[in-house]
Amino acid sequence: MIQQVFAIVAPLFLIVGVGYFYGSRVRPEMRIINQLIMDVFMPALILHVMIQDDFYPLQYLTLMMAGAGVMLGSGVAAYAVAGMLNFPWRSFVPPAMFCNWANLGLPLYVFALGEQALGGGVMLVVVGNILCFTVGTYIYSGKLSGFEVLKTPIIAAVVLVGAINAADMQIPSFINQPLNMLGQVAIPLMLFSLGVRLTRISWSDSAAGLVMAVLCPVAGVAIALLLCQLLPLNELQQNILLLFGVLPPAVINFMLAEQYNRDPEKVASMVMIGNLTAIISIPLMLFFVLAPGSA
Repeated sequence: MIQQVFAIVAPLFLIVGVGYFYGSRVRPEMRIINQLIMDVFMPALILHVMIQDDFYPLQYLTLMMAGAGVMLGSGVAAYAVAGMLNFPWRSFVPPAMFCNWANLGLPLYVFALGEQALGGGVMLVVVGNILCFTVGTYIYSGKLSGFEVLKTPIIAAVVLVGAINAADMQIPSFINQPLNMLGQVAIPLMLFSLGVRLTRISWSDSAAGLVMAVLCPVAGVAIALLLCQLLPLNELQQNILLLFGVLPPAVINFMLAEQYNRDPEKVASMVMIGNLTAIISIPLMLFFVLAPGSA
């Protein structure tokens, strides 16, 4: 079991480590790379996965609802903790809600559960982006902007696939193959980009970061376990949801906090420390998920 867990997490953290080492020495400008991930490679991955003949989005509806439940429930828990510890809730709540579902989540699901987990993981990315660019931007900015989510290429890709499926169109292989090739770039590049991004984040205000490092996986996993009992999820979907629950805060939180000037130093600390402690929390969850008869 230990070797199996190591074989899963080692490639993830090694690629992140390569990105961190390269980023700390070269200090590359990653804005364009991150833009390409969000605008080209991730939409291509989503398109490729969702246009397959054996992919039925409705089969993931319950998983998507469960993922939304984990995020919203974690937000409620973070709001309560923020009140108790006198943390500013607008900067403390979103990192608990919006985890690293793309950069770390997708590779984790695939490495731990196989390629069959990619479809469910992609749909969690979709619901995560919808909530992040609606509820998340509202919390950070204090203004409701429901149409912001429609500007994201990931959501546009989902809408396009919906139109293709509604029209019962068949995508020719000369289009599907390039989509597959572009999508394959997304997963390793997201891990590398995460490592580079972490070099730009400081250790300042570590109190909030340490609290978040404990709260994020504990609340996420507790809510995921509860939802696994309440909702009709199959074994694969339960395992995806449990791994989703243990994921650390996403770098997008720092970017939004900086954009809306909402305590970016505090949010940076939560992202940094949360991702570092994931070296412990993710292997622990893998031991649970991979244990015989666990789900």
